[in-house]
Amino acid sequence: MGDTRRISDGLNLMYVGNIIAVVAALCTLLALLAPFLAILTAIAIIVGGVICLVGLVKLRNEHSDYLSALVVCILGIVFGLLSNNETPFGSLMDLASSICSLIQIYFVIRGTNSFLQSRGCLTEVSMGDRAWKWQVVSIAVSVAAAVLAFVLLPLAFVLTLVNLVVSIAALVFYLSYLKASAAALG
Repeated sequence: MGDTRRISDGLNLMYVGNIIAVVAALCTLLALLAPFLAILTAIAIIVGGVICLVGLVKLRNEHSDYLSALVVCILGIVFGLLSNNETPFGSLMDLASSICSLIQIYFVIRGTNSFLQSRGCLTEVSMGDRAWKWQVVSIAVSVAAAVLAFVLLPLAFVLTLVNLVVSIAALVFYLSYLKASAAALG
């Protein structure tokens, strides 16, 4: 059964990396007022992503699901580098990147839940299940908004706002799950 201390450390790194990336993304709004902040926020988002990646690398040998999450994460990075919203191919790569993110979260939750269940941490397991469901809803609303953007612009705007709220809720559930799981396995 994997080294729970190492799993806790890896999950904590993923939590910290996600927090850095979220704070930096929120600071992007401030970058509209002060353009030099755009460079700092871009760097912070990259640093947060690298910390998450290091957490996954640290976890890769503890459970096969963590290795799968790492592979999907790398694929998502490649798709993300190819994505843009200016061409159909770029939009498809953006969708592929989002799907990779969803699959990565699935594997992290599934791998972590296997350790949590063996330790009897059923509250954290249910947090993981809830976080997964919110992530699925978030992606579904995101895809619906993207599809409707081509058809009905006003409805797409409303769905985009709904997606923002759902995405934030999904992220909060996932971050809470990572933090609680790291503590339970630590």
